[in-house]
Amino acid sequence: MSYGTASSVRSHGFTAPGAGKTGTDHDVWFAGYSSNLLCIIWVGNDDYTDISHGLTHRVQGADTAAPIWAEFMNRAIKLPQYSDMKQFTAPDGVQVIPVDKNTWLPADDTCPEDYSLAFLDGTVPASTCSHMGTAPQTLIQGLTSSGTVNPATTPETPQSPPSTDTTEPKKKNFLQKIFGGGDKPAPPQTPAPPPQ
Repeated sequence: MSYGTASSVRSHGFTAPGAGKTGTDHDVWFAGYSSNLLCIIWVGNDDYTDISHGLTHRVQGADTAAPIWAEFMNRAIKLPQYSDMKQFTAPDGVQVIPVDKNTWLPADDTCPEDYSLAFLDGTVPASTCSHMGTAPQTLIQGLTSSGTVNPATTPETPQSPPSTDTTEPKKKNFLQKIFGGGDKPAPPQTPAPPPQ
């Protein structure tokens, strides 16, 4: 709740650890939670009409639902069963690391503009924002490909004879890379029987 539209709850006095998301359409909402309490605030009309109709500016979740959420949570934290709101901790197999806002790579001391992101173990990009190497890898590239190989550290393999196959293999799209598919050649088409 330190960044984005959800951060508006901080100006309404909610200082405990938490996370939340605003929403704005024909209605507005704020869904937020702490380590021990979930609360969703919805503001809208039962007949699905736009709550901003006739107003001089559009109603937004950060301005309408978030203050209600903050007031509820500020009262709830005073109750014994909700008074022990704790910091969030990453589960086993997840690392939270600082990432540079400009390169989306792990931040080091030379990259002062950073924020924290969670990564599954083994998926943190190897480069840092100031040491991107000869083949820069962004977070998106790391998630959508198998990564880059540094030619200096790759052992040389014997050259095989050039292939006589001139057709290029079809590249997999994003979803095929994640879920698989696209490996099988298309089945041969049988000609349609002649019309009678």
